[in-house]
Amino acid sequence: MKVHTLFINLGNVAMTEKPTATIHRQLLEILSQLPKSSQEEVLDFAISLQKKKLTQHWDAISDVEAAALKTEFANEDLAFAESVLTDYLSQLQQEDTV
Repeated sequence: MKVHTLFINLGNVAMTEKPTATIHRQLLEILSQLPKSSQEEVLDFAISLQKKKLTQHWDAISDVEAAALKTEFANEDLAFAESVLTDYLSQLQQEDTV
């Protein structure tokens, strides 16, 4: 994939600890030289990295935390469904009288 080649080439640019501003500047310089289609590939790759990081964070929660979230979401879903169904029954009864 072309995107990987871009980041491999970045590795040739002495990748010691650099300030974020320096990294941003270097990325912008390289990106500005690429055609639009390659820029879009780099964007897609960056978005996939971000999603991967979010997924890894979610996967890193403990079973206890996951169970607590599952219970919380289930309770919220049930409360919402019950509130909607209460209104739904009265709406059905009104439609029947029309």
